[in-house]
Amino acid sequence: QAICAQVRSAVNDDVLKAMSQQSTARTGMAALAGAALLCLAGERAVQNFVTAPGVTAQSTPALRGAATAEGGSSFDGKSAVGAAALCSAAAVGVAAARGRRRTGKTSVQYSTQKILPSLSWLKCGFTKNDIANGELKAVTLAGNDILVGKTEAGALFSVGNLCPHIGTPLSEGADVIGDVIVCPLHGSSWNVVNGELIDWCVSPPIIGPLTGIVVDKKNILIFDVREGGFLGGGELEVLVDVNAKKAFEADYWKGILDAQGKDDGTYY
Repeated sequence: QAICAQVRSAVNDDVLKAMSQQSTARTGMAALAGAALLCLAGERAVQNFVTAPGVTAQSTPALRGAATAEGGSSFDGKSAVGAAALCSAAAVGVAAARGRRRTGKTSVQYSTQKILPSLSWLKCGFTKNDIANGELKAVTLAGNDILVGKTEAGALFSVGNLCPHIGTPLSEGADVIGDVIVCPLHGSSWNVVNGELIDWCVSPPIIGPLTGIVVDKKNILIFDVREGGFLGGGELEVLVDVNAKKAFEADYWKGILDAQGKDDGTYY
C-alpha cells in the first residue's frame, strides 16, 4: 500500500505539471491517466486480499498457497505479484510520458533552397488515337497542369491548361480553330505551335477588354509532346520540369508569414 501511495502521488504531480505546460503531448497525458488508474486498481486488489484488523485467522479460511502473517492477516502471494506488476506498469507509464515531451526545434517540412529545373519525359496515360482532331485532354504531370490536343489538321500539340489571363482552365470549354486555341471566358487566343498571343480578352464587349487591362499580356506555355514506344504508337509523353512544383513552393515558404516558422525550424 505504501508503494502504491508513493507511485500515485508521483503520478498526480506529473499530471498537474503536464496540464500546466502547453508543450506536453496529448499522448503523454493519456499515459499518465492510465498509470494512475493502474495504481488505484493495484491498491484495491491488495485490500481485497487483506483481512480487517482484529479478525483472527480462524474466522477467515486461508486460501490454498496463502501465507498467514502476524496479527491474523491472510495475504495471497499471487496477489502480491499482481500488485507489484501493476505498480511497475504505472512507473513505466510515467517515464514514457516524460519522454514524449517535445524537445528541440520544429522539423522543417518544406525546402526554401533554390530549386533548379529538371526536365523529364512523362507518360500521359493515353495514345494519339485516343484524341480526335480538334479535341483536348487535360492531364497533371509532376504538378504541371497540361493540355494535350490535336489541331484540326491532326497535328499533336501540348500547352499549359491554365489561361495566362486569370488562370481559367482551358479544358473547360476551350475551342481549337485550325492551330489556334481560344479561351472560353474572355476570348483570348494563342497559336498552339509557338505559343504566341493572337487576341487578348476580346469578349464579352466592354467587360472583356476591361479585365484585360489589369493583367499584362502573355504568351501561352508550350510543352514538347511525342509518341512513346521504340517505333512510336505508344502512350503520349510530355517533356516537363519535374521540379516545377517544388520550386514554386520554395519561393512561397520564404515569406515572413511562413506557416512553418523560420528556415531553421524555429518560430518567429
